[in-house]
Amino acid sequence: MKAIVLGGGFVGSIIAKDLAQDKDFQVSVVDQSERVLNKLASEANIKGIIGDLANADNIKKLVADQDIVLGAVPEVMGFNMLKAVVEAGKNIADVSAAPENQLDLDDLAKKHNVTAVVEMGVAPGMSNLLVGYVDSLLDKTERVSILVGGLPVVREWPYEYMLVFSLRCVI
Repeated sequence: MKAIVLGGGFVGSIIAKDLAQDKDFQVSVVDQSERVLNKLASEANIKGIIGDLANADNIKKLVADQDIVLGAVPEVMGFNMLKAVVEAGKNIADVSAAPENQLDLDDLAKKHNVTAVVEMGVAPGMSNLLVGYVDSLLDKTERVSILVGGLPVVREWPYEYMLVFSLRCVI
């Protein structure tokens, strides 16, 4: 099965390495940084593709023959990347955030018969879905705590935060 990860940053590279552990997947990562792609290729069975993920036509070509598309681009690119993948007729699971309302692409996704799971980060995102699923199985939920891993054990000024997201998005 051919899987492509759009974005080889901190989260995209982890997604790619996890997928590459499964021998059923041929994993490719698209990023603008040759250094990032070379590092990924040295760590796992991952094909690196230098590409412009700000260009919709380029994205459509990149995903055309893929079975699975995963989005992990910076926030400023999230909406346009998602739109290009939907227009290409590809299903996508996307951890990318976007300032635009990604649900505005609902009609377009329906037109292209595409399922897009959007802003599916760890927390918020997957954690919230898992809590909702467990809640549906229980008679009554009284309390839920979701702990997020962005705070390091030793917090240091000025951020007191572990950069697990794009710094541009956090600020």
